[in-house]
Amino acid sequence: MPLFGWRTRYWSFLLKLSKRLPWWTIQAQSGPATGPFHWKNRRLSAHEMGRLQSFPDDLSYSSLRISDAQRLIGNAVPSLLAETIAREIGVVLGRSAETSTKLLRIASAAPPPEERTKKVPKAFLSLVSDHEDHPGERRGKRASVRWAA
Repeated sequence: MPLFGWRTRYWSFLLKLSKRLPWWTIQAQSGPATGPFHWKNRRLSAHEMGRLQSFPDDLSYSSLRISDAQRLIGNAVPSLLAETIAREIGVVLGRSAETSTKLLRIASAAPPPEERTKKVPKAFLSLVSDHEDHPGERRGKRASVRWAA
């Protein structure tokens, strides 16, 4: 349902993970409506965010607040990407290429079954309409106030 106009909110506003599609990146700055969220309408744990960014499973986040863990994970280069780039740099430098990655995990289980979409709660039905798209960078409702001088 069209509850918001195109680009009238930031791109990760209430963004949920899909059970079957690739995941979204983790943003370093957390917020109450900054996704991605689990498809069961909950925030991701630090361990889940780390898995999405291919961090090793034995990495512990227990000494960090969730916002600090999200900042760490969101600012980091995904481990699997770093491993792949390092291996390619090694090939360019004349080192032998390993054929397998140490961090790549093979999916061992089928994705969870699809769930029926729930109806939008009545409290939010007043938001449904054809909203105007955002007019463009520095042209929004408060642009003259934010970008003055």
